[in-house]
Amino acid sequence: MVLGRIKEYLSRDKDGRRRAVLSMFLVGGPYETRDIDEKLREQNFDVKNKGTPAMVGLMGSKTGILSVDVTGDHNMYSIKEKYKHLVKEALEDTQ
Repeated sequence: MVLGRIKEYLSRDKDGRRRAVLSMFLVGGPYETRDIDEKLREQNFDVKNKGTPAMVGLMGSKTGILSVDVTGDHNMYSIKEKYKHLVKEALEDTQ
């Protein structure tokens, strides 16, 4: 069920940005959205204001795989440990 939601989310990835963000989460994190913006710029993605927070919010609500730590000044996002293997599988299956 969760795997299906991740694959569905990735099926609408027009420029590879969603894949890039999920891949970031697999190797690091937690991240603030500004960290994600910076890493996307390093990969030559065109990053617009408020685009990343909207994407990360949608990713969390559509898939249910993100953990959000709201205790500090900024929200910190990461993939819930129990879903990392599913994210990896979805990324491999949807190449």
